[in-house]
Amino acid sequence: MNQHAIDPLSLEIETFGPGQTRLFGVTVAVPAKDEEERIVACLRSFDAQTGIDFTDLAVVVLLNNCRDGSLEAIRRFGSEVRFHLVAASVELPPQFANAGWARRLAMEHAAGLTSDDGYILTTDADSVADKTWISETLRAFELGVDAVAGFVTADWSELSQLPPDVLAQGADEWAYQNLAAELEAKADPVPHDPWPRHNQNCGASTAIRADLYRALGGLIPLPVGEDRALFDAVRLRDGLIRHSLAAHVVASARTVGRAKGGMADALQTRGSASYECDEILEPALITWRRNAWRHEARARWCEGRLEDWLIEKRIDLHGFDDRWASAFGVVWSEIERRVPRLARVRMRSEELPRELRRIKKILKSLALPRPVSTPQR
Repeated sequence: MNQHAIDPLSLEIETFGPGQTRLFGVTVAVPAKDEEERIVACLRSFDAQTGIDFTDLAVVVLLNNCRDGSLEAIRRFGSEVRFHLVAASVELPPQFANAGWARRLAMEHAAGLTSDDGYILTTDADSVADKTWISETLRAFELGVDAVAGFVTADWSELSQLPPDVLAQGADEWAYQNLAAELEAKADPVPHDPWPRHNQNCGASTAIRADLYRALGGLIPLPVGEDRALFDAVRLRDGLIRHSLAAHVVASARTVGRAKGGMADALQTRGSASYECDEILEPALITWRRNAWRHEARARWCEGRLEDWLIEKRIDLHGFDDRWASAFGVVWSEIERRVPRLARVRMRSEELPRELRRIKKILKSLALPRPVSTPQR
């Protein structure tokens, strides 16, 4: 089977709600596997949205390899909805039975229901969206961005049941993540994504322009990290991403999840001395260097003087010259790939107290550069 080919005819489709199938301005894609107990709460959160036109909203639930009553739960709820609801069932073979393929199929079906000037949103079946999730996401798009990374927090009613050492570890990691987000925003300021913001790129709250989604060829169905890969693809094209604190979703904090490598797996290992923090969290000095250097490089690239900066930093991009004009995102990706000092480094739990002190010192002494916007080419 081709990497990106799942026969759409293999999907078994049921539709609910008012109106007939047409193109919608907003479509939400929800991958689901054995979510009988949670899917209705997820759908009810869409039905409770405020400040939106329900006649222009469609929701696609992609039921993959379900062995429970998820479809029956949707059928019972379907008579109540104010939006167009699609339940698409599929049996994925083992090599495709993962979160990446489930989300891709959900988003592909959503894309087929979305107008060219519309937006595709995605979340998880065990998540509950704030009543303003959609309206705040659309508000962010009004600023001219290409994608919106919403804010995701864990369900405290579930999180609070975890052991104290796990909660303490999580509190330190959360504190560091918020400080890292502040450092990223202030060391590499851009007009479209100012502080305050977060630094998540999570599938539980993701949105993208439908035309850009199609231009990218859709979501890459990685078994783990498909959500971050989508945002990386936007960055490679110099697409503008807003990390909105207002577009908020509450995600499950259960320790037995459905997707390998998700929040449930992270919670199971958290608390041990060898626990690796989330991959977006790096030591303080590397966090500063990555963002400060990217800001400097972007400014020089916009001025047509990137080569001077590369010489100053002793960075050799030999053989890459003919691609410089395509997009700064492509250039920066190559710089990160070639420069050892920009290699990704994940922190372990025992390093967090030290790095918390360091990142606070860096923020306190940071000289704020002016924002630099990447011109569209």
